[in-house]
Amino acid sequence: MQHLQWWTDFVAWQADALPMVLVTVVRADGSTPREVGATMLLRFNLQQQWQQSDTIGGGHLEFQAIDIAKAMLSETGTCVRRIERFNLSARLGQCCGGVMWLLFEKILPAEIASDLSGSFQAWRAGKHIWRNVSHQYASTWQTMDMEQQPSFEFHSGSSEQWQFSQQIQPYAMQVLVCGAGHVGEAIVRCLLPIGVGVKWIDPRDDIFPSDLLQQAHCITTDTLDTEIEYFDRSGAVLILTHDHQLDLQLCFTALKPTAKPFAYVGMIGSKSKRAIFEKRMQVRGYTQETLQRLVCPIGIEGISSKQPATIAIAVVAQLLQVFDVKK
Repeated sequence: MQHLQWWTDFVAWQADALPMVLVTVVRADGSTPREVGATMLLRFNLQQQWQQSDTIGGGHLEFQAIDIAKAMLSETGTCVRRIERFNLSARLGQCCGGVMWLLFEKILPAEIASDLSGSFQAWRAGKHIWRNVSHQYASTWQTMDMEQQPSFEFHSGSSEQWQFSQQIQPYAMQVLVCGAGHVGEAIVRCLLPIGVGVKWIDPRDDIFPSDLLQQAHCITTDTLDTEIEYFDRSGAVLILTHDHQLDLQLCFTALKPTAKPFAYVGMIGSKSKRAIFEKRMQVRGYTQETLQRLVCPIGIEGISSKQPATIAIAVVAQLLQVFDVKK
């Protein structure tokens, strides 16, 4: 699963028409803090404040990478694309022992040839985005239908001639959050930074926080059960509404017998609430095997706090366990 805050910010920051630097791991040998494709985005914003989005591993490696990026942004005529090799030894102040090659690319507003907003929407819809860049040509961004492996190549034995292809994968986890109350909001705020596609639904008007409207797919609807019916079966459904009767109706829909059940169906509530719901569902013909797929109470065991933020952490940890098994 990728943490892709840099990609989201890269598209959003285009509106400011300011230069930026992308720092990307293009090769990693031995023990390293991040993998090939890990990227961070750096810039001075409109107020000349330093901004960083994402990380390539932290520590002294990242400090040195930031210094290089600042120099590239501050100097005119400096090389706009370069590869730097870092030995992660005590000499660098790190003890990983591996070796990392970082690509530094200065992105100038006038050089963005492709429609990044279109690429971003395609990515959110489940497409793969392919970045191609070389010593000679700036990055291009293309939509791909299938997964490919990243590649990094030197040419003719020269470290000055190279090309790199990077895949920006779509969300590995899709979650449908039913209910925009305190717990629902806390869960969404936990899910968004870790590379999760969130669809968030509620029947109440003006319930979604304004700062999350563009980050999650927020829908006000009276037919929440229809949204469940058409949701990706490889994803997770969380039932967290303000109405117990609505929760029950959504459980009927989410657990309806089908050739491919959801990867996870969870409902907020106590063991007593679960017992009541099970009885009513059994009357409707739901089998015990089907009812066992309902996770209620939700969240990993051993956490008893009822604070929304704490519940959110426990639930997201449980989802990560489920989707790691699926992988």
